Amino acid sequence: MGLTVESIRFLLEGWPQERPVRRVLTLGRQDLWVGPERLRRLLAEHGRWPPDGDAGAFREAMLKAGWRLAAFFRWLGVEETRALDASDYEGADLVWDLNQPIPDDWDGQFDLVIDGGTLEHVFHFPTALANAMRLTGVGGRLVLFTPATNYCGHGFYQFSPELFYRALSPENGFRVRRLEAAVDTAGFARLLGVRYSFPIRSRRHWVADPAEVGERVVLVDRRPVLLFVEAVKERAVRPFATAPQQSDYVPQWTRKQAAQPLAQTGPAARLAAWLQEKLGEDFCREALPRLAGCLDPLRGWRFFRRLSRANRRHYQPVVRGDHPKRP
Repeated sequence: MGLTVESIRFLLEGWPQERPVRRVLTLGRQDLWVGPERLRRLLAEHGRWPPDGDAGAFREAMLKAGWRLAAFFRWLGVEETRALDASDYEGADLVWDLNQPIPDDWDGQFDLVIDGGTLEHVFHFPTALANAMRLTGVGGRLVLFTPATNYCGHGFYQFSPELFYRALSPENGFRVRRLEAAVDTAGFARLLGVRYSFPIRSRRHWVADPAEVGERVVLVDRRPVLLFVEAVKERAVRPFATAPQQSDYVPQWTRKQAAQPLAQTGPAARLAAWLQEKLGEDFCREALPRLAGCLDPLRGWRFFRRLSRANRRHYQPVVRGDHPKRP
């Protein structure tokens, strides 16, 4: 588990100006897969490099650090960086199984809690997420870098945007500030017997809240996709006193009327009824779709495009230094 160039950029974009970040917790002892010079440039890019900063001293500190991520955070004013894991095999100083609720006296202890790839490996995910939410102090931030699609077999789970919009909600004391998708171009390979990693370099896309756009926000992609989530804790409450519900079902339950994905009106409805009456259900369910595929060869392309990052109602490219406006 580790943070890449794009992960660090996401963190720095949201680094608070008005509230100091003194205590940081990572779920798992997160590596930092970024070199010293790139880290220095990222700090400068986001106005975090001090005018009198000593590039040589920074490089030396990064190269000699036993835990590079903690050393990097010290340059941002962080006084203490700790790691929580189910074992101390990687040097975690808080040992706890996230399948179990944390002790009450751990609540609100950290200004920033980071998951760089732990929660998907915890069987009791709601308990693990609630633990991360409880560890975050009021006014602090919970930041998640977590698998979304094409990670089958990586962990127990891969997650949807809807999950985090509903879980990290005002009812649970949180507000999602940013939720973005990034193609995972990272990975490990060998060249001349030397193992190395690829950094994540893909352009990020802001992801719409299904409750706001009034429909499911689906993503089909041929490559692995990560979700980058930043949520602010606005008040201290026990998470999930009421279980989150998927947003498109709630209005159906309220109206006591199920959605009809094939419902049609006007001439289309009359034509559909005529075809059903004259040619029968088997024709409409079996032969008609095959006929439509022949007459409309671009149907499949349009379908998958609607479910891709090209759907601007659901996904908008993130411009560095700015955040896209919600529709």
